[in-house]
Amino acid sequence: MTTIRIIRRRGRQTLLALLLAAPAIAARAQYNITPLAVSPIYLKSQLWAVSVSNTGGPIEARLQMDLKDAESHQSVLAGASAIFRVPTGAMVLSLNSLEPIVYSYNSPVVVDRTPNGPLPVGQYQVCYQLLLMSGERQGVVAEDCDELAVEPFSPPLLTSPEDDSIVRVAQPNFTWTPPAPTSMFDDLSYDVIISEVNEGQSVSDAIQKNLPVQQAQGLRTPFLTYPLTGPQLDTGKTYAWQVVARNQQTYAAKSEVWSFRTPGTPLGKTGSSSVYIVMNGKLSGVGVSDSSALHIKYVSYSSVYSATVTIRSDKGQVMLTSTMRIRQGDNYLDIPLDGRLAVGQRYTAFVPDPAGRQTSVTFIVK
Repeated sequence: MTTIRIIRRRGRQTLLALLLAAPAIAARAQYNITPLAVSPIYLKSQLWAVSVSNTGGPIEARLQMDLKDAESHQSVLAGASAIFRVPTGAMVLSLNSLEPIVYSYNSPVVVDRTPNGPLPVGQYQVCYQLLLMSGERQGVVAEDCDELAVEPFSPPLLTSPEDDSIVRVAQPNFTWTPPAPTSMFDDLSYDVIISEVNEGQSVSDAIQKNLPVQQAQGLRTPFLTYPLTGPQLDTGKTYAWQVVARNQQTYAAKSEVWSFRTPGTPLGKTGSSSVYIVMNGKLSGVGVSDSSALHIKYVSYSSVYSATVTIRSDKGQVMLTSTMRIRQGDNYLDIPLDGRLAVGQRYTAFVPDPAGRQTSVTFIVK
C-alpha cells in the first residue's frame, strides 16, 4: 500500500509541474514582422506588404501601421487592420488578407483619402506593430520599422522642343506634362535646367556637371519661355534640358534629359510663339499663327506614338508635313513653317491618333 501511495503522489506532482510549465512554454513563443515593400511605392495598398512569423500555436492578431515623415518624424497616415489568424510558421500578408483597413489621416499632405488612393510624394519611415488579440485584451508582441520613398507613377514627360530637334528661335517654348497622378501632390511646382552640351559629352553629364545657361525655379505651370535676361542661346550649339517636379519645395521626380540644337544661322525672334492654339476637334473659331512656326496644344488619350501632322490649304492641298512624338496627356507641338505658308491665308492642321482618327484645327497666318 505504501508503494502505491508514493506512485500516486509522484503522478500528481508531475501533472502539477506540467500544468505550471504550460504558460511558460506558451510565453516563449516568438513573433516577428518583416516589411516587404520596396521603394519606390505610390499606393496605400503597398504599405501592407509584410510577413509575420510565429513559433507558437495559431493566434489571432491585428496589424497596425504608422507612416511618418522621415525628417520631422510626424505621423502622416496611420492604419489598423481587421483581426486575422496567424498560424504557426511564417506567412506573407497583403491588403486582401487584412481588410477592412481603418485609416487615420494625420496630415493635410494626404490629398487622396480613398481606401487605395495614391500616397503623397516624399521620404518616409513606416512602422508596424503586431497586436496579439485575446478576447478584449491586446498587446504588442512584435514591431519593426523601415525607410520608404513614395514617387509618382509617372514623372514629368517632356513634350517640346522634341528630343534632338533643331530650334530656330531665340526664345523657344519648353513644355512638359505633369507627373501622374496629380492627386499625389498638394503643392506642385517645377524647376527647369538648361545646360550647354560640350563636344563629346553626354546630355546627362551636361545636366549634372555643367553650369546651367538658364535655370527657372518654382514654376506653377508646365510651360517656360526661354528668358530674355541672362545668357542667350548661341548658334551651332547643342543644349540639354530637364524638368524637376517638387511637392512643397521637396524633390518629387524628374524627367528624362532631352537635347536640342541651334542652327549655324542667326536665330529668329520668338514672335507669338508663346501662344498655343488648342486642338480639341470642335468648331471653336480660327486660330492665329505667325509665319515662323505653328504652335498647337493636342490632348492624347493613348500611350506614346509617332504621328505625322499634316497642314492643308483651304482647297485641301498638302502644304507640309511634320512627324511628331505624341505622349499621353497634353502635347505642346511646335511645327516649323519657315515662311512657307502665305500670310492672310486659311489652313487646317490635322493630327491623327493611333487608330487613324484625325483631330483638326483651322488657323490663319499673320
